[in-house]
Amino acid sequence: MLQLKKWTGCRPAPVSAMLLLAVSILVGMGWLLAAPKQEFSENENRKLESTPVPTLSTILDGSFMKSSENYVSDHFPLRETLVSLNTSEQLLLGKRDLAANYSTSPAQGGVYFGKDDHIYEVLLPDKNGTFRDNASALAEFAGKSGTSLTILPVPSGSQEQPENLPYSAPNHDQRQELDALKQAVGQKATVIDLFDRLSLKAGGDYYFKTDHHWNTYGAYIGYSALSKAMGFPCVEQSAFEYRTVPQPFYGTLYSKAVNTWQKPDVLVIPYAKAQSSVVQVTGKKTHQGIYWEEYLSKKDKYSAYLGGNPSVTVVKNPDAKGGKLLLLKDSFANSMIPYLSQNFSEIHMIDLRYYNLDIYKYIKQNGIKKAAAVYSIKQLCDVSFANKLRR
Repeated sequence: MLQLKKWTGCRPAPVSAMLLLAVSILVGMGWLLAAPKQEFSENENRKLESTPVPTLSTILDGSFMKSSENYVSDHFPLRETLVSLNTSEQLLLGKRDLAANYSTSPAQGGVYFGKDDHIYEVLLPDKNGTFRDNASALAEFAGKSGTSLTILPVPSGSQEQPENLPYSAPNHDQRQELDALKQAVGQKATVIDLFDRLSLKAGGDYYFKTDHHWNTYGAYIGYSALSKAMGFPCVEQSAFEYRTVPQPFYGTLYSKAVNTWQKPDVLVIPYAKAQSSVVQVTGKKTHQGIYWEEYLSKKDKYSAYLGGNPSVTVVKNPDAKGGKLLLLKDSFANSMIPYLSQNFSEIHMIDLRYYNLDIYKYIKQNGIKKAAAVYSIKQLCDVSFANKLRR
């Protein structure tokens, strides 16, 4: 007959395993307490959680525990190696849309790892009406600012290079925004269609592989299209010396899904061969030239253009003959400035994400008659600046 053995309960863990676990916990705690802390992750391009300080209110509302969890996660030993391994694991498991957050409003798409070492933004439709409001505000600005406005909406790399995306990867078509913008502004402004000119079929790769911006050559395509639409002379590429930055460049898309096997970008920047006296004026500070070369030794190398995105920067070139230009912009416009500065004696660059004064008053005070708006279509969908342009 089958005999049942008497259950004696769970077998206790070996003492050696318990000691190993205890030592691991103590070592981890010791590392968190004693190891030098980073305040900013260059690879992920974000500020890391600072040491949490408990107070009665933060303990009661639970924010202290949340901050503690984030602190441990941000300062865990070998964290960046583990982040890279996590990216590799997700790809091996067949996940395509990495670093997405669809619980937010608006939802945030992640990135695709595509062909030819490219990382691409996952494009989503604008469901919150941000693009519609921005397009309507640009139309109102065109009608009331007293300037002749030309709008250059820049499509994303994943829009222009769909053949490099993973097979059957979902991706929103940004031509819908282009058509909506044209309809919104009507005859009040000129809207430039760059879609075919920036595609791989046009004969070049005009986007960075690890960053969401267009590269130097893509910026020149945008510049030449703007010159044709606005009627100013297009300076030939032969008028510039293109210098390759020796340090590797890892951009914003790499920061969303860090991986150790990703090949870096090559950053090429143009210098005008003809001598000029270009200066940048930001507030009361003056900077000689276009570039802030100290950024070339940092991860954020794209900020070598103009030193980032101040709310207002005036680029002056007394040798240029084209007068003044108002440039409403996001960071895509920064890499066009080496070219545009050869045409205009003053370029008044305003980043509406950070500018909070009366733009109509600014135009009148500075006697500006020509205006351009250079924005990535994704930025027009993600960030609202409509209230800054309405009177």
